Amino acid sequence: MAARIASFLGISSVACLSSANGIVAHDTISRDVIILGGGSSGTYAAIRLKDQGKTVAVVERNDYLGGHCETYYTEDTTPLNYGVEGFFNTTVTRNYLERLQVPYGRRSPAPAHEVYVNWNTGTRTEYPPGQLQDREAFAKWVDVISQFGFLDEGVYRIPEPVPEDLISPFPDFVRKYHLEDAVFALFSHTSGDVFEMIALYVIQYIGVPHTAALNEGYIRPLEGIAALYKSAGKELGNDVFLKTTPKTVHRSEDGVEVTVRSADGTTTLLQGKQLLVTIPPLLPNLHSFQLSEQESRMFSKWQYHQYWAALVNNTGLPDDVNLVHVDTERLYGVPEEPFIWRLDNHWAPGYHNVKMVGGSDFGEAEAKAHMYEKFELLHAAGTYSTHKPEIIKFGNHTPVTMFVSAEEIRGGFYRQLYDLQGLNSTFWTGSTWASDYSTLIWGYTDEVLDQMAA
Repeated sequence: MAARIASFLGISSVACLSSANGIVAHDTISRDVIILGGGSSGTYAAIRLKDQGKTVAVVERNDYLGGHCETYYTEDTTPLNYGVEGFFNTTVTRNYLERLQVPYGRRSPAPAHEVYVNWNTGTRTEYPPGQLQDREAFAKWVDVISQFGFLDEGVYRIPEPVPEDLISPFPDFVRKYHLEDAVFALFSHTSGDVFEMIALYVIQYIGVPHTAALNEGYIRPLEGIAALYKSAGKELGNDVFLKTTPKTVHRSEDGVEVTVRSADGTTTLLQGKQLLVTIPPLLPNLHSFQLSEQESRMFSKWQYHQYWAALVNNTGLPDDVNLVHVDTERLYGVPEEPFIWRLDNHWAPGYHNVKMVGGSDFGEAEAKAHMYEKFELLHAAGTYSTHKPEIIKFGNHTPVTMFVSAEEIRGGFYRQLYDLQGLNSTFWTGSTWASDYSTLIWGYTDEVLDQMAA
């Protein structure tokens, strides 16, 4: 296949070419790197590879780049970010924004005051008694987790033998290090029921780099998070294949062939020297691959939460409130899944952002029904004159922070996962391989690109 790849320098308009599995492809395109996924990591990788003089093809199932970086523009063009709302203020972030000539500034939340409610009853409550506010809680937390410096870049560089503290249930970790008064603040920056997590995954949600970024303040594109990806799309041009999915993926040490199909039914054969996979490595996402036994075994272990972000209007809520969930029936106020994590005011009158988390059965229909029910409870309790909200956008952020069991981690899961890099000309990046924050994922992606160039 190497000779065949070398013979293509661009697009060959050859009708009715057959890929290895017999699917008819109408065109063949050769690139240095084929990237599956045009979300945060895939788009970043494409720009970085282009700057290195490489040719790329980005395959993205959506009709836009950016993945969870979603922005809705009102009639007066006010940008409302209802997915990712900002980036860590680091050199990596600033260099990327400046490379794409995207104006940016400090992220300032829309004016509002925090109101604590128990969404299970619809009633007002207070910040959980005895719980520290963010800055005090973060300082106490960082004093404890700084012993795990190998996690400071958000990558799962876990030594072996694995420190038992890392894979202990989070409640046990809290008791051992006397962190009881910091739990609610930590929960407020995770996604899911922290009582069901092991310590490692809480640290990967709110670790040393995360607390530093929160204390320093985020930055964001002035014209909305989507502005970054619109600029990247213009830069990449025809190297991006939107509304396109892989049908077959064939990999070897000599290169890769990926047959893709667009929304209009057109099939294209992409030939590359290397493949960079940025989509979540769940078995259903990789049905077009001929996975190795090791890959199949590793990727079958994942568990995850479902996460939904709704941009709503006409709720009956005042514009100057953020609603924070405090479950008065549970320890430290931490709610049980599924739950509305929080509701935030937006920069346009009437708009709010609703973030919801649940288990594997918390699909889109269940999430919408859950949200409607909770708004009814607010009204029934007399807390606010709420009614069924109008959903403007409903973002699917599933899977969120994929995880495996303590036993798998103790057995060297993450070492074995990173050992997959480079096998059969295939490399991997994205939120599975580093903490699920764009800036940290970009940092890890740079490491992967270095491996690809070696």
